[in-house]
Amino acid sequence: MSNDQPFQDVSVYIEQAGTNKFKIQSDQLEQIGTQLRGRPKFSIFQSIILPLIVSVATIIFSSAFQYVSWFNSVGVKYTTDVADKAAHAYETAAAAIGARHYAMFVFLPSLRDLIHAKAKTVSSAVALTTEIKDGGTNVKKRKPAAARSRLGPTVQSVGVAKDDEISLHKYHLDIKQKRFASYYKQLKLWNENYDRLLSDIEYALDRPVFEQAKSNENFQVTWATTDQIDCLNSVTEELQKLRLNPDSLKFRFAGINACFMKVSRALNRELTEAISKPLPTFSESTESQIKKQYDALLDMANEFRCYAHQRIDYYNSQKELAIFSLTYVWRSLTDATKTGALKHFEDSTKRCNGLLNAQTADENLLNAQTAEENP
Repeated sequence: MSNDQPFQDVSVYIEQAGTNKFKIQSDQLEQIGTQLRGRPKFSIFQSIILPLIVSVATIIFSSAFQYVSWFNSVGVKYTTDVADKAAHAYETAAAAIGARHYAMFVFLPSLRDLIHAKAKTVSSAVALTTEIKDGGTNVKKRKPAAARSRLGPTVQSVGVAKDDEISLHKYHLDIKQKRFASYYKQLKLWNENYDRLLSDIEYALDRPVFEQAKSNENFQVTWATTDQIDCLNSVTEELQKLRLNPDSLKFRFAGINACFMKVSRALNRELTEAISKPLPTFSESTESQIKKQYDALLDMANEFRCYAHQRIDYYNSQKELAIFSLTYVWRSLTDATKTGALKHFEDSTKRCNGLLNAQTADENLLNAQTAEENP
């Protein structure tokens, strides 16, 4: 046939190398192989199309994997940054609350002792003046006692040296001065940093979860509004009365600030009266009322810490959900993210309000037991 290749003569040498073994040799093996294989055929699919398909598929799959890896890195980093900022905002706010509460707590006994010392000094001076006018007892013997009463409390015991009395009084006076200085220092720091702390709490702790809940919350808060809070009542109930969302940590922090200001006004009022009145008084009822406000502030601070810890745990749980997966796709196509945020609000309320109720029940039980022991 015309398409068949022409025949070519080749030389092959066959030698017997042993029993049933033969050795074939030829210097034209390449020609023999060409004849056996036949003419090569060019295939467009195998030579061009198939390699092109493999190359495009490789590029697409590698790009897809790179995009998913980049997407996961960005998502995890974002959720990590949100959790870290929330934790930092909480730690700063909690430290400020603790420092100011302690400064106010130790300021109260110092103020009470100051008022009692002044009242005692004035009473002694009045008594001494009366004795002088009446020509009573020896004034010269009373003058050292009056002078010592103006210095403050002294140790009136036999065998105690006068230098020890002065040292103890000086130590007691130094403590009072440090407590006074600490109180006004913390008050200054609080007033300077309050607006920044409030803004950090809003943007780091509140806004991310409220955006997930698709809540158009107005985070604006004014002093006129928070000043209406009854600090002896539950802060959750008070915020609801004022139509402020109790799930917002910003509103809770603003409520704590309002109660701090109310206690500060009470302390300043007592201090002003102690300075202005010739014979000041500091009754046990006044001290008891201020201590109740201290306890209420402590409960508000603990509740704020509970809500903040729940919020930070929620943000940390979002790291795993930020990784691209079937769950991520399902959450993107449904309202699962919104549902999760709303469930976080509900769980936080149950846990933190339950903690506060348990503390209140323990306090009531302790008071009842105390009343039974001391009828």
